[in-house]
Amino acid sequence: MKIVYIFGAGASASIDERVPVMANFFEKAVDMLDEDNKVFWITFAFAEEARAFPSNPEIENLGVQMGALGRLYLEKIEKSKISIDIVQSVKNTDDIIRGKLADAIIDYKKAFLKDNKRKSANLEDVFSKMEAFKERSSVADQTYDRLQYVINRLFYQLNEDLQDKFSVAAHHELSQFVANTKDVEHIFISFNYDLWLEKALFKKGLWNPRDGHGSYVFQYYLPPLNDVTPENETTIIGNLNEPKEFSYNSQDSKVKVLKPHGSLAWRCGTNNPDNLVVILENGENSCVTYNNAWSLPSSIFQENAELFIIPLIVPPIPNKIRSHPLFWATDKNVYNALLHADIVVIVGWSMPLSDRYLQDIIFKALNNREEQIRKLIICDKQAADEHLLSKFEGIFRPLEIKSWLYGFSREFIDFLKKEL
Repeated sequence: MKIVYIFGAGASASIDERVPVMANFFEKAVDMLDEDNKVFWITFAFAEEARAFPSNPEIENLGVQMGALGRLYLEKIEKSKISIDIVQSVKNTDDIIRGKLADAIIDYKKAFLKDNKRKSANLEDVFSKMEAFKERSSVADQTYDRLQYVINRLFYQLNEDLQDKFSVAAHHELSQFVANTKDVEHIFISFNYDLWLEKALFKKGLWNPRDGHGSYVFQYYLPPLNDVTPENETTIIGNLNEPKEFSYNSQDSKVKVLKPHGSLAWRCGTNNPDNLVVILENGENSCVTYNNAWSLPSSIFQENAELFIIPLIVPPIPNKIRSHPLFWATDKNVYNALLHADIVVIVGWSMPLSDRYLQDIIFKALNNREEQIRKLIICDKQAADEHLLSKFEGIFRPLEIKSWLYGFSREFIDFLKKEL
């Protein structure tokens, strides 16, 4: 028997109310992001210039002010070529700009969180407006990349803050269920950037990074020859050692985790994206190589690396940019999984319009099947919505459909056991 699980934002949101979905991402990001991390707030200033958020002239003006101060803050001054007196003058000016920028950030944050439309701005809509802004502005590409770092940073912070909550999450119960089943092939399709699913499966010995992401082959590299150690999450680049092979002494993965929208553990070099090599070593530590350089990818948006190493995550927009060969391999794996699945389990994924491309893959796979999917199981608090159920039934066309209305929990795993 082959079971395919499709994970959406609802699966991660079940861990804690602080985990965002598309409709409340910016409220949680603005509330959580550190006011001292000025580069993040400059990202919001650029998004204001793109009119990516719902209209509010007061906040837009604060954003423009924040952006102007931010540009001054980021300017590089070659102090080695000027006199000591000028250096001191520049330093005093920098202190003034830094103080004014800090005040502007505080004012912007307060105003943003008072605006209900801003707080509920849909992540998909904001990225779609940024996509359109690319045609009108040369800074749009940078802002687009910076927004990906905002996503990346928020989930990294949540990963640290929610370790206790994750330790009792339903992910572990599901992993135990998978470990206990025999003669069953389990494949996970996850649209979530976070690593909670992988960590739970890794803990049970079900998943290894070296062969757990489908047919795409991952490699990783040893640290640089000078063996520098990152400090304060700063991206440090050194010379490459020889490529390091995975050890094949450990047991093969029992499951595969396919991530059509990317992962927090992956980075992409913008100058040569095909030269990307990123994996999770031992289920925890991210490694990245690009353009013959090595680093530990930081969750912090680095001034010197911000436009050269970006998170390999796909923003939730209708026209998704998924040109890296990893995604080409992933789509084929997704197609094959659905082509041969006996049972499909959907957890916290509402099949939004921005995932229309996956609907096309589903249609293609189902139209080439020799028989219907035996059972479709939907775990979603919105599953009582007849429109949602009819949408799933119309696309998957299963022999039987069952729904669980109470979210991803241990009780759902019990329900799942009975249904399977």
